Amino acid sequence: MTQALAITNKQLSFQTSKKVLFSKSQRKAEVRTKIQLGGLLIKSGLANEFSIHAGVDLQLDQGEREKATLLLGALIEMQKNLPPHPSQKEEWVILGRAAFVDHFLSAKEKRNT
Repeated sequence: MTQALAITNKQLSFQTSKKVLFSKSQRKAEVRTKIQLGGLLIKSGLANEFSIHAGVDLQLDQGEREKATLLLGALIEMQKNLPPHPSQKEEWVILGRAAFVDHFLSAKEKRNT
């Protein structure tokens, strides 16, 4: 009986630690995605358009928070007006690919100088 209880406790402990590890990896993946999304905003020029610069605190600084609020509002408006037409999304894919290539080439050029 005691041995069975010890085995059950060990299995429960293993499952709990497995769950904690999963949630840690899940959180890391979520943070990575958020960082990548921020990079997309910078590459798109939206951060510059809203005068948001790297290194500012978008939560604690009142002026910067207003810029972030404005950007969020613009993104929500864009999301509401997303076209259902697949051809528009195909055009966006082409624009996005071109932007990635331009970004890659300019970064490579900067490294070579």
